[in-house]
Amino acid sequence: MTHRTFIFTKTPALSLLIIFVLNLNSVFSQTDIWIDKNEDENYQSRHECSFVQAGDKFIMFGGREKAQRLDIYNYKTNTWSQGGKAPKQFNHFQATAHKGFVWIIGSFKTNKFPKEIPADYVWLYYPPTKTWIQGPEIPKDRRRGGAGLVVHNDKFYLIGGNTIGHYGGYVNWFDEYNPKTNTWTVLENASQARDHFSAAVINNKLYAVGGRHSGGKGGVFAPLIDTVDVYNFKTKSWSILQKPLPTPRAAPGVAVFKNKLYVMGGEGEKKGPAYKTLEVYSPKTKTWATKQDMHYPRHGTQAIVSGKGIYIAAGSPIRGGGSQHNMEVYSEDAPKGKALIASTLIAPKQVFIKPNSKKTITIKNKGGNTGSFITSIELTGDNKDQFQINSKINYILIDSNDKITVDIEHKGQNSNSEATLIINYNGKLKTTTKIGVK
Repeated sequence: MTHRTFIFTKTPALSLLIIFVLNLNSVFSQTDIWIDKNEDENYQSRHECSFVQAGDKFIMFGGREKAQRLDIYNYKTNTWSQGGKAPKQFNHFQATAHKGFVWIIGSFKTNKFPKEIPADYVWLYYPPTKTWIQGPEIPKDRRRGGAGLVVHNDKFYLIGGNTIGHYGGYVNWFDEYNPKTNTWTVLENASQARDHFSAAVINNKLYAVGGRHSGGKGGVFAPLIDTVDVYNFKTKSWSILQKPLPTPRAAPGVAVFKNKLYVMGGEGEKKGPAYKTLEVYSPKTKTWATKQDMHYPRHGTQAIVSGKGIYIAAGSPIRGGGSQHNMEVYSEDAPKGKALIASTLIAPKQVFIKPNSKKTITIKNKGGNTGSFITSIELTGDNKDQFQINSKINYILIDSNDKITVDIEHKGQNSNSEATLIINYNGKLKTTTKIGVK
């Protein structure tokens, strides 16, 4: 820090005024300032990617450049490492952390411009074991990339997107996915079709901000959408902000910080640099304010709120293709997070069931602070056909320290029959229970 000595030769009153202004400027600079992290840049520069916090790590993956590479930032040591290789070339998506997993819903799975193909499954990344998990199939008529994704009350909400890449398939769809019940529900459409944007939730309201109609009458980069759609989860209804986004742009970083909506960067209709602009909406005053520009122009990446700051990295510095590193943080560099500890599904080693009757087995998720995601349940053994699973728990998320029940029925005539119940979860793990009859 540079220290300066000021010698005041004016009146005492003027001196006090100058001191007051300097102090005011100091306070302002501490709260509305971008800090260049200048971090170890041993990671893939990329754009149209996701950047998300999971536990006490930042994770960057997807995009146009080496999309299957997953880079992990340890903010405690200021170092990067690599995680598990992604199964698809995810791009144009808003990855979201929830219950110890990173969720990918509303992404393209191929990377060939301009007809990128939407992913047909929900995908999860589990950082404790560096494992990728294929989740349930997304309904065929609701698949799209370039969509906004948020979590509210343990349910995912997918808004907007594009069904055919950059070729005019922009939509105003709105869907709910419940990972605890594996159900997909189509909800009321928003007012605006949009892609290349992000969504956020403040006080039970979802905000869809930014974006454009890619590949329509305006071409790839236009028209931009300045209308902000707002969904009220309490009333289950859409509305529009009276004051639109001051600087319309596609693919900005979006964050909720100090109960306000922050919109940073993005790309415009004209060739040239991406935006550095930071604009903030206050739901309390219903007004927009312009804050300090970022150090680096960028679009096509996500922003992370951690501790007392907003972190952003990567993205393209120009409209269209391009990539960079350049992590910076807004306000204060003091990230926070708890290390993810893997949970384990605990099932009884053996249970007995009376002939031609039913049995309820309790499965507990214990030992860690993450959820467990069950992908399948099955019966094995020579006598498996004499038993039946009456519970539907495929593709079900269980919270940490929670439990579920599985109902098993014996339908055979052989009182000596037995089988093994296998529950597969978190990609590579399984728990087994031997079932006997007596």
